[in-house]
Parts: sequence; C-alpha cells; structure tokens
Amino acid sequence: MESIHKNFIRKAKYQIKINEKTSQCLTCERRCKIPEGTLGHCQTRYNHKGHIYTIVYGCNAGMSINPIEKKPLFHFFPGSKALTIGSFGCNFDCFWCQNHHMSHPNEKLLDIMRSYENYISPEKFIEIAINSKCEGISISFNEPTLLFEYSLDVFKLAKDEGLYNTFVSNGYMTESVLRDLVKGGLNAINIDIKGDKEMVQKYCGINVEKVWKNAKLAKELGTHVEITTLLIENLNTDFEVITEIAERIHKELGNDTPFHLTRFFPHFQSIDHGITKPTSITFLEESFKIAKRVGLNFVYLGNLLNSEFENTLCPKCSNMVIERSSFDIRKSLLDSEGNCKICGYPICVL
Repeated sequence: MESIHKNFIRKAKYQIKINEKTSQCLTCERRCKIPEGTLGHCQTRYNHKGHIYTIVYGCNAGMSINPIEKKPLFHFFPGSKALTIGSFGCNFDCFWCQNHHMSHPNEKLLDIMRSYENYISPEKFIEIAINSKCEGISISFNEPTLLFEYSLDVFKLAKDEGLYNTFVSNGYMTESVLRDLVKGGLNAINIDIKGDKEMVQKYCGINVEKVWKNAKLAKELGTHVEITTLLIENLNTDFEVITEIAERIHKELGNDTPFHLTRFFPHFQSIDHGITKPTSITFLEESFKIAKRVGLNFVYLGNLLNSEFENTLCPKCSNMVIERSSFDIRKSLLDSEGNCKICGYPICVL
C-alpha cells in the first residue's frame, strides 16, 4: 500500500475482524476474508495491519459526460446528461467484459491510475458536473460498488446542488451498502441481470439470487430501477432464460420496470471461449417479443443503430411518447410530471 498515493486510501466502512491478521470485507456479497498484506477479489480492498482499506477513493480511470440514455436509463430524466466516473477492478469474473481495460487492468495501468494526477476529489467532481451543465452524476464503467465510500461523499454534495445520483451496477453490494447508498441520495440504478442461476454461478462466480434481492430492495426503498441483460449467444440466449428473467421482473419489480435486452459484440476473452460473433438481430427481436408477451410494458433492444426498439410507447394509449435515435431524444410527448400527454399514464421520473 506504500506505493499508492494517500488520497486514494480510506478505511472501508463495512468490515469485521476475523482474527489478528484477517478481516472480512462487507462491501459486496463476496464478503472476502482478506489476510494482512493482501487484496480482496475485486483488487480494490486491502488489509493493512488488520484493517481493510479502499485503495480507489477518487481514483479516476475514466470520466465523461454521457446522455442518461447511455447507462441505459430510459425512464429517468430523459434527455439529461450525467457526469460519469469509474475506477478500476471488479467483483465479478465475466470473460466477456465490455470495460475490461478498467475492470481487469494490468499492473502498468494500475500504477498510472494511482498517481496523484488521477485523483478527483468529490468537490472537484461536482464542480466539473456543474460547470459542464450536467443535470446529474453517475458512477459507472466498472462496478460502482467498489467506489462506495467515494459515492456517499459525492452523493451528498450532488444533492446539495440539486443534481441526481445514479449507479450502473451488477447489483452485488451487501444490503447495508445498498441502504446507505439510497439513504445517501441514490436516485436511480440500472442493474445487470446476466443470466440464470447456473450461468451466472459458472461464469461470474456469484449467486444471482442476491442480485434479484437487491433489485427488489432498491425498488422498495424508492429508487428508480431498470434492468439490463446482455444477450450472448450460447451462453444466456435460451428462450427459457429470457422468459424466466422477464417473468421475475414482472412479478418482483413490476410490469412498468424497463427491461433492456442488449446486443453483444465479442470482447476481452470471448474469442478464447469460442464466442466470435455478435448476437443475431433475429434472436434479439424474438427475445423482445417474449418479454412483451410476459406483460412488460417497456422493453428495449440496445446496441442497434437507429432502431425502432429504442422508442417508448405508452402502454395505455399506444402513442409514441419518446422517440430516440442513438441516445438522443427526437420527440417527446411527456408532460411536466413525466406522464403521457395524451392519456396521463405515468412514464418517466422527472
């Protein structure tokens, strides 16, 4: 830890001591037991003299201004922009990772990211958001749970300035962390449901039931929730899997919960696992039909250029209330409260 600039180091909020040299991290549901002098699974939690520290507080591995639709969050302040920041590391092991350069960086890149010039204080981050005329902020790119302590400090400042707070997450934080995030000001979260129980256990090394539990809890706590599933052929593209996910969204989160079915393009170690082609458009369209037949009102297909499947139709009057093109809003029939102008059906959070 001596090689890491002191600005990146903060004591982890949730941990318990197992014995003199080992402590358990309680930030995510891996609940790593970390011996002294070593890192947890995510590579961002370090045991120093029996105490666990985050080593990525304010560590800027990537920052950009994004349309909120890019998260994707289609029913939360549509047309707004969020200053987005991410760090490095991940608590999942997905071989198809779309941001692997951040979630699984090499040592040289880690050294660069730990230098002081890559530190962004919460105050500076919010200052940039305001000066950039963003309506909110987002913690994203890699798993935002790993920036938990930083997020709490950023959320408070954002709330004070009237900005919204969002996460794009795998949803594997502990309940205490999720409750703290919501209490601290988390307004919306997109949670990735990667597949069924067997697939997620085999390829991500985690229990997907805990993700479902957090999605349900976030909704109960008043946070806006949208769900994304990246469709990877021969991995999670059995129609039974799509049906199962759609039915659980309908039953546990509600039929107005937006469901994003996203096209996969080979990344990271995908070719090593025999996955060499993007998801077929035919399969995507059939998956869309399945989710709609289940009864979900808002289903979208992602990673398709100029697709009609990005648009929002009112489930009551069938009018197109939001027309989208590559994350841009081309047409909106929402009133000032986010309802359909034609019939009054609630569509978005504004």
